[in-house]
Amino acid sequence: MLLGNILLALAWAALQGEFTLSNLVIGFVLGYGVLVALGKGGVLSGWFGARVRHFFVLAGFFVWELVLANIRVALDVIRPRHTIRPAVVAIPLDARSDAEILLLSALINITPGSVTIDVADDRSTLYVHVMHMETVEQTRQEIKDGFERRVIQLFR
Repeated sequence: MLLGNILLALAWAALQGEFTLSNLVIGFVLGYGVLVALGKGGVLSGWFGARVRHFFVLAGFFVWELVLANIRVALDVIRPRHTIRPAVVAIPLDARSDAEILLLSALINITPGSVTIDVADDRSTLYVHVMHMETVEQTRQEIKDGFERRVIQLFR
């Protein structure tokens, strides 16, 4: 930790453009704060750190799925023969809270080629219209193993 702190102090002084004692001390104090925040037992460890990690995992997965869905829809538009296989799929939910279901529905709606239609009154099933369906089971697993699992990890 000491070596990392010294390196951060030197980096701070380099960013300031002057290697003065005051810049090195300020860099050392700021570096210590960063290392404590990122280190074991720090601010970004434990419950809060897990939430931050799960948020970035979900965000990265969403961006990846968004790119793939846009490519899939664009290819379908420019192909002379359409490969659209629309269907409405009932997806049993492990997500229970309103926030989990809302975020899951929003992520599905934002992704091209899928739209959340309804949620069962007992909040146990989500009804989703998909544009490209191979099989019902595959579609369910893609949503459950993709968005739903990551949303649950974020909230629990």
